Amino acid sequence: MPAYFLKNTKQLKWLHNFTKKANHQKDICFVFVSDWMKRIASSDVNVEFDNSKIIPNGIDSTLFKYVEKNIEQRKRILLIRSFNSRKYAVDIAINAILELSEKPFFNELTIELHGKGYLFKQLTAPLTKFKNIFCYNTFLRQEEIAEKHKQFGIFLSPTRQDAQGVSMCEAMASGLVPITSSVTAIPEFVKDGVNGCTTKSAKEIAERIEYLYANPAIFSEMSQNATEAILKKCSVKVTMPQEIELIESLISAS
Repeated sequence: MPAYFLKNTKQLKWLHNFTKKANHQKDICFVFVSDWMKRIASSDVNVEFDNSKIIPNGIDSTLFKYVEKNIEQRKRILLIRSFNSRKYAVDIAINAILELSEKPFFNELTIELHGKGYLFKQLTAPLTKFKNIFCYNTFLRQEEIAEKHKQFGIFLSPTRQDAQGVSMCEAMASGLVPITSSVTAIPEFVKDGVNGCTTKSAKEIAERIEYLYANPAIFSEMSQNATEAILKKCSVKVTMPQEIELIESLISAS
């Protein structure tokens, strides 16, 4: 039996027993960043969480601040991802860019990819021939990310698994239109066709970018909707009071 499997089995058994006991205590509450994460955790440990809350990771709206996008920014596409895991689906994003390269408007686009990891050179190699694509093998500080948000209009963030998608939420707070995947927790944060685009393939990603290119008014509307939706759900001004209220209620119950 592989060591990882044995370790994981023991860990899940411990969590199962802990959760069963914790469910009977009024001063314990399980907090999840999304309903999907709660359902997956419940399935993993084979116990329902009787006392739980959904509170997303808070987004700093003073740093990731909405700046109205002009319609030309729908042609500027930004990707910021770790290149250390395939769960972030950078390969899907790059295949979408290759699909876009066959479109007649492709040369009007500016695309930037930022990230670091062992997959960087391998994944970005097919893009080096394009003069309008810029790949940076480096991490960005939060302040640098916020500045990049001001320069772009579309945030490319496909994924294979996300409990929330914090970088996507930060981009939405800044007014970028997210183009992401209709998997895991993403539909809890992005409503397809309203405040962003959820997709199932590289081809669909390319099609949505083409749609926004052809419909600048819809791009502008989605940009505003993205900010409004994410601040209502994830701004620290919303999440922090929920966290404080929860802590106070648990202290009172102890």
